[in-house]
Amino acid sequence: MSGSDGTAVSGAQPLAVLLREGFRWFTEQLNDQAADAGAVRISAGAAMVMSYLRTGGSRPAEIARQMGVSRQHVHAVVRELVDVGVLTLAPDPSSGRDILITTTVVGEQRRLNALDQLAGLEAEIADRLGPDDLAHLRDLLTRAWGAPTVDRQRFRRSPRSIGDASS
Repeated sequence: MSGSDGTAVSGAQPLAVLLREGFRWFTEQLNDQAADAGAVRISAGAAMVMSYLRTGGSRPAEIARQMGVSRQHVHAVVRELVDVGVLTLAPDPSSGRDILITTTVVGEQRRLNALDQLAGLEAEIADRLGPDDLAHLRDLLTRAWGAPTVDRQRFRRSPRSIGDASS
C-alpha cells in the first residue's frame, strides 16, 4: 500500500522506486558522459535495450522476452538506436525469417565506453557509501533476485485497452 505521494505507508520510498531512480541516475550519468564526448543522448528505454544485447547480436523477440515488453516496443526503441547510428539490423544467418540486432562500430565503442564509465560510477558510489556498504549492497541485490514468485503472465496486458468498460 502506498501514500498519494508514492511513498509506502511506512513513509519510505518503495524499493522499486529506489531501484528505478538508481537506474535513471546511471543512465543520466552515462548519457552526460557520452554527450560530453560528442555522442547523442539516448532514452532510458534505449539504454535498457543496449544492456540486453549479446555479443554477436540479439533477436528482437529475445530482448522483448527478457525485458518483459512487446516486440513492437523493442522494435520502436531499436529504430531509435538505428537512426542515431548505434545499432544495425541484418538478416539472422541462422534463420531465414528473423533479424539480428548488432552494434555498429560507433555503438560498440559506446558500449565499451559505458562499461568503463560504469566502473567509474561504481567507484563514485563506493566513495559515497564506503567500500563495505557497496559490497553489502551488491551482495543484497545479487541474492534478492531469485526466480519470480509471481506469475508474470497474470500481469500482461490483455488485448483490450485498460480503460475499456467491457473488461
